Amino acid sequence: MTATNLGSADGRDPVMTPLPDVTGVVLEFNDANPAYQSLWERIRQARDDVLSAGAHYRRARGFASQQQGAYKILQNLHRERTAPLGRQLAIAALTVVLDAVACWFAAQAIGDDQLETFAWAGLFLAVLASGEVALDYYRDRSMRAWRLVLAGLSAFVVGLGVLRYLFLSTVGVTGYQTARVGAVLFTAATAVFLLVGYRALRAAEKPAAWRARLAARRAGRAADQAAERLTACLDDQHRHVGAYLSEIRGTLLSEYPRHLDQMEDALRKHLYGSEPS
Repeated sequence: MTATNLGSADGRDPVMTPLPDVTGVVLEFNDANPAYQSLWERIRQARDDVLSAGAHYRRARGFASQQQGAYKILQNLHRERTAPLGRQLAIAALTVVLDAVACWFAAQAIGDDQLETFAWAGLFLAVLASGEVALDYYRDRSMRAWRLVLAGLSAFVVGLGVLRYLFLSTVGVTGYQTARVGAVLFTAATAVFLLVGYRALRAAEKPAAWRARLAARRAGRAADQAAERLTACLDDQHRHVGAYLSEIRGTLLSEYPRHLDQMEDALRKHLYGSEPS
């Protein structure tokens, strides 16, 4: 209950007179019109919605912070591997696809028919793709195994170059020198694509970090949605409280003309249940 200095009619001998309890004012006002009671009920519902939405937002924001922290920890364990996994895999796959032409020429040298040539070309591509993955896998686990894979893959690329030379030299290419140049160019292109694919895999984030990043992103979106819901509930609460204050202001002005501001402030706090946001 708030004490207020109320002056006498002639402005002298002020006395301390308490303001009335706003709960009684609200009850009396609501009894005067069912519409006011209905508006009051909507205000109470809006307040409950704000409390519920606020609690949900705090939980969602806390969970998003935890997920973001977990992702940062995993990312810091491999600072050199921060590129998105999906994008890097797509780059590595593209390098293998670009080697398809070179593998096709190599397969032409040993394939007896088109089906067999396709099979050999697919096998060559599979070996190249497996080689890229193996180089990335063993780079963090065993340098000896990595060197063995590198040596084997290098020999395989050279072998493809030999097969290309044999094919180009037998299909009417003018001179063996031209066939040799073509084979060398295709071999160099294959090696470059392998290097690009390997470097793409080396820059890719670890699967655990990828999963953590996606989880953090989902949690962040959920927190943003919770924030939007809370904002909508607050706006709804403000509209209802504003409408109620507009309706009751006439009553307050007629009964407490000298203390309208104090009564409105007390009533506003009562309607919100706390300080308004």
